[in-house]
Amino acid sequence: MARELRYDRALLVVTLAMLAAGLVFILSSSGVLALRSKGDPNYFLVRQVIWASAGLAVMLAATKVNLDFLKRRKVVLGLVAIEVAMLCATLAMPKINGSHRWLRLGPLSAQPSETAKLVLIILAAYLLEKREREKRTWVQMGVPLGVVAGLMGLIILLQPDLGTVVVLGVITLAMLFAGGFPLRWLAIAAVGGALLLSMLMMMSSYRRARLMTYMNPEHDPKGAGFQIRQSLIAVGSGGVTGKWLGGGSQKLMFLPEPHSDFIYAMIGEELGMIGTFGVLGLFLAFGFLGLRAIQGAPDAFSGYMATGIVSWIFFQGIIHIYVTLAMAPAKGLPLPLMSYGGSSLVIGLCGVGLLLNVSQYRT
Repeated sequence: MARELRYDRALLVVTLAMLAAGLVFILSSSGVLALRSKGDPNYFLVRQVIWASAGLAVMLAATKVNLDFLKRRKVVLGLVAIEVAMLCATLAMPKINGSHRWLRLGPLSAQPSETAKLVLIILAAYLLEKREREKRTWVQMGVPLGVVAGLMGLIILLQPDLGTVVVLGVITLAMLFAGGFPLRWLAIAAVGGALLLSMLMMMSSYRRARLMTYMNPEHDPKGAGFQIRQSLIAVGSGGVTGKWLGGGSQKLMFLPEPHSDFIYAMIGEELGMIGTFGVLGLFLAFGFLGLRAIQGAPDAFSGYMATGIVSWIFFQGIIHIYVTLAMAPAKGLPLPLMSYGGSSLVIGLCGVGLLLNVSQYRT
C-alpha cells in the first residue's frame, strides 16, 4: 500500500514566518515613504499583501504539480523560449529608475529577471538529469546550459542588473557542484566569474564607485557611499535590542529603499542584533530543511531542482545581508520572501512550492 505523501511542515512554517516578518517590516519601514510619494501610508503594505496572497496560491499550486511534467523536453524548451522573449521585451520598455527591468502590460507589470532564476534552475536540472541518465559528457551538458545562462545574463546586464547576474552564477555553480562537475573546472569557472565581475564593475562609473565605497565605506559619504553609510548607521544604532517596531529613524527619508533593498538594515535598527540574528536563523533553517528535502528527492531531476531553489533563496538572502553590512559591494537585491516586490515574492513562493513538492517524498 502506497504511503500518504506529506510535505515538510517545518519548511512551510519557516517560509510563512519569513513572509509574515517581511509584511511586518514593510509596514514599519515604508509608511513615511508611502505617505510622501503615494499619499497613503499603507500603500506598499496593501500591495504586498495582495502579492503575498497571489504568491501563496501559486505556492499551493506548485506543491501539486506533477514533477515529471516539468522535466519534459518540450516544457523545458518552452519555458526557456518564453523567458528569453520576456527578457528581450524589457529592453523595449521605458526606463524606470534608470533601468529596463520591468515588462508592463497595461496596469500589470512583472520583472522577468526574477522568473529567469527559476527557469534556469529547471533547465539545469533537466540537463544534469539527462547527462546522468544517458551517460552524456560534461561538454554535451555544459554547452547548452552555458549558452542559455550566458544569453540570459547578457540581456539582464543590458537592463542593467548585475546583482541578478551574480545570483544566476551562484545558482549555476551550486547545481554543477551537486551534479558532480569536476572541482578543478568548477574552481576555474568561479575564478573566471569573479574576474569578469570585477571587470564589469570597473567598466561602469557607478559600479566602480560602489566598489570603492565597499573598500572604504567613508569614501564619498554624500554620494556613492550614502546608501551603505545610512545602512550601517541603521544597524549600528539598533544595538542589541533595537528601538522596537516603528521607532527607527533611518526610514525618515535617510535610508533609500528601506522596505526593499535595505530592509535588513531596518530590522537591525528596530529589533537590533536579536532581530538580525533571528532573520539569519530563518535563512539557516530554510537551508537546512531544504537540504533535508533534497536528500529525499524521488529522482535526479527533482533533487537538482531542489538544490537550485535552496541555493537561490539562501545565497540571495546572504548576499543581501552582506550588502547591508558593507561586506559586499552594494547591489539592488531584495531579501527573498521578505522585501517589498511582487515579482520577487510570487516567484520566490513558487520556488518554495516546488521545494515543498519535492519534500513530500522524504521518508
